[in-house]
Amino acid sequence: MRVVLGLGLWIIAIISSFGQSVGIPLNHDAYRMLDRLEIKSGQLNTSYHSTMKPIDRLGATRFTEKIDTATDCDLSEVDLENIDFLYEENMEFSAKGRQTTRKPLLKIFYKHPAYLFHVDIPKFQMMINPVIDLKFGYDTQSKGFKFLNTRGAEIRGNVDNIFGYYAYITTKQAKYPEYVQQKIDSNKAIPGAGYYKPFKDGGYDYFVGRGYMTLTPTEHIGFTFGYDKNFIGDGYRSLFLSDWGNDYMFLKVNTRVWKINYTNIFAEVIREYPRRQDTILPKKYMAMHHFSIAPTRWLSLGIFESTVFSRPDVFELQYLNPLIFYRSIEQALGSPDNVFIGFNFKANFAKHFSLYGQLIFDELNFKEEFNFGETDKSFFYELTHPKRWWGTKFGTQLGLKYIDAFGVDNLDIQMEGNMVRPHTYQHYDIQTSYSHYNQSLAHPLGANFTELITIINYQPIRELNLNLKYIHSVQGLDSMGSNWGSNVLLDYTTRELEYGNYVQQGVETKTNYVEFLATYQPWHNVSIDFNYVFRKQNSEIDSRDQLTHFINTGFRINIPYKSMDY
Repeated sequence: MRVVLGLGLWIIAIISSFGQSVGIPLNHDAYRMLDRLEIKSGQLNTSYHSTMKPIDRLGATRFTEKIDTATDCDLSEVDLENIDFLYEENMEFSAKGRQTTRKPLLKIFYKHPAYLFHVDIPKFQMMINPVIDLKFGYDTQSKGFKFLNTRGAEIRGNVDNIFGYYAYITTKQAKYPEYVQQKIDSNKAIPGAGYYKPFKDGGYDYFVGRGYMTLTPTEHIGFTFGYDKNFIGDGYRSLFLSDWGNDYMFLKVNTRVWKINYTNIFAEVIREYPRRQDTILPKKYMAMHHFSIAPTRWLSLGIFESTVFSRPDVFELQYLNPLIFYRSIEQALGSPDNVFIGFNFKANFAKHFSLYGQLIFDELNFKEEFNFGETDKSFFYELTHPKRWWGTKFGTQLGLKYIDAFGVDNLDIQMEGNMVRPHTYQHYDIQTSYSHYNQSLAHPLGANFTELITIINYQPIRELNLNLKYIHSVQGLDSMGSNWGSNVLLDYTTRELEYGNYVQQGVETKTNYVEFLATYQPWHNVSIDFNYVFRKQNSEIDSRDQLTHFINTGFRINIPYKSMDY
């Protein structure tokens, strides 16, 4: 009998494992800090692979220790304080982190400033923390007050140096700004989550639960099995795999040896479905792998491949082969599945810059796209005058990070451009689109868009962080009953054009998004936020125009800040 997600691999991992750390939650401040330290070092770190996220805590700690003892890194006072923060955050792997103590509350709680309750004895560590996120704001578009009320708990640790464990559970009640509510009504899912129930007047009530275990059978091979998200990329967005959608069940195998990092992910996700009464949701499956190599100390090159397929409650065992190209399997099976291939790079240089990019191909047929042999024109003319075939489906990303910009300590600037052609991520079978729980697995806009992102981050002191973000996007959306290639949930056989397709075709929609976030953190992972969002959407269909001013204040404990920035 076929076994979903390679149960045999899971059993082997359990039997032969001897320990691995859990990951740092996505969007945590630690990622920004680690990025800065890596760029300042002038080379790629070898303790973890930054393109694959979450980053494991052990690797992050080993890298932090390396930078802390380096003599050629020009670290600011805030950088040194951030290093202390990273030690505290990953206390179970850091001797310096363990030294940070305080007078406990009721002689039991907060013996360590980062943890409500912790146990740290030989061969057993456990950290328990509350998770709280309270927000209150006003949205001018709907002329109403909005809120977010999150309560829960987080636990992590390891036993006998055999396996790490992580669990996170929260319950949320929320009333979002109007543009977010329209997205929820359209997708029938909360961005970044899934199932929900109505709550009071226009609100939502839902749970977010995650949990996984990590194991390593050898020094160089690690396994992760559980329910969470993954992110592949070095940019703010990812065209490969992002954390935009809901969590999913997965088995991840990571191999890191010499200058090579190789990751396999096998996952079970939810097919496109209409929202209705409680029922067993239809499943589909995903297999992907990413291979990267660092030919120099400052350059990393990667290859990505992914396939989404649907079988009646069965995982296609042929995709469990960790080395073969999925395209060859797909063709051998009769090409029923949705396969993507991509390339990425990252280059750190001058101890101030990181240049990165991605290129993903869904489909490309040169004979269909160009006029070869069909005109009397020159080869150059034919090459530069494509037919713009609908099946030319690809996306590109190019970005640059500049730290300590213009000589100002802890002033960082990131600029990123993204473009995805129409119908990319779609498939002839809507059940195998590149989506999960009615949301894109890659970019939140789906396809048929261009996007420019500028992020300015300034941390003048350890406790205060100021972030200004500007996103300009132009996307071609659908009118009633049409398919111009932006919605990844649609069947591409319903396309409007065979030839003459171009990016932003359809109902042109321009969106300008500006967000300012000021965060004051008086204690470890305890944050007070002030947030302002300006969002203006201008559509060729006047009734779709939107103008939003959203002012928001909040209080967070042990939960990263997540923007609804699309």
